[in-house]
Amino acid sequence: MYPFTKIRFAFLIFFLIILSSDILKAAEPAVADKVEENPLKVIVIDPGHGGKDSGARGPGGTFEKDLTLAISLKLAEKLRDSIEAEVLLTRNTDEYITLKERTVFANFHKADIFVSVHINAARRKKAHGVEVYFLNFEASDDDARKAAAFENNVINLDEAAAEVAPKDDIESILWDLTQSEAHSESSKLAEAIYLKLFKAAGGENRGVKQAPFIVLTGATMPAVLIEAGFISNPKEEKRLITEKVQAKIANAIKTGVLDFSGKMNGRAIDNKAKVARNREAK
Repeated sequence: MYPFTKIRFAFLIFFLIILSSDILKAAEPAVADKVEENPLKVIVIDPGHGGKDSGARGPGGTFEKDLTLAISLKLAEKLRDSIEAEVLLTRNTDEYITLKERTVFANFHKADIFVSVHINAARRKKAHGVEVYFLNFEASDDDARKAAAFENNVINLDEAAAEVAPKDDIESILWDLTQSEAHSESSKLAEAIYLKLFKAAGGENRGVKQAPFIVLTGATMPAVLIEAGFISNPKEEKRLITEKVQAKIANAIKTGVLDFSGKMNGRAIDNKAKVARNREAK
């Protein structure tokens, strides 16, 4: 065989080896492919307050309802650009929605997470920083208790508001189970968002807290309430009304949600691996 022919033959063998290797790889799905890359298929964002419920008012006349909507709209846009999920808002305009209707909306659309966006207020004018809450019927501190009391006060505007008790003991037990399952994931979601939000916004390290927010009680999925700054602080109010700061807050929340999604997917992979090992051990 001539040298040139030998080279061509060697090159052909090498090409076939590479091609067959690629075909085999494509035919064997990776473990990660067996678990959906994005476990969050539906995300519901809840801009706090709205319509006749203006929420807190800053010393410069800014209404909380306007800031929550502006941040939420930016958050929705950023999430849609970053994740393969249906992103819904409980309100897209300045309209009043009851606390109950917000979680009913999330449950109806089978949301995977519920994120309620708010702006804080305090008597201490220098109070600043962010907080992220998840549901607990005991407030983690006095500030958390006051925040929940203020946000829950809107229920007085809803003439039809009434607590609906479970029809029977079975429904009550199921409700408790649903809440307990979502509770653990809610704390993880709150932590993921807070770490990103605190890094972006700075201020006092106020941390992740727990409180009995009515808007979170009906959620059957991981649910958090974000207080993205203090409108009662004149300096912070001026910052919060700017497009730049609103976008910064929205981006931090988005990053926290993506981080939570990644860890949630990792836990799903770990669980599948554990199941596989248990099967092999039997």
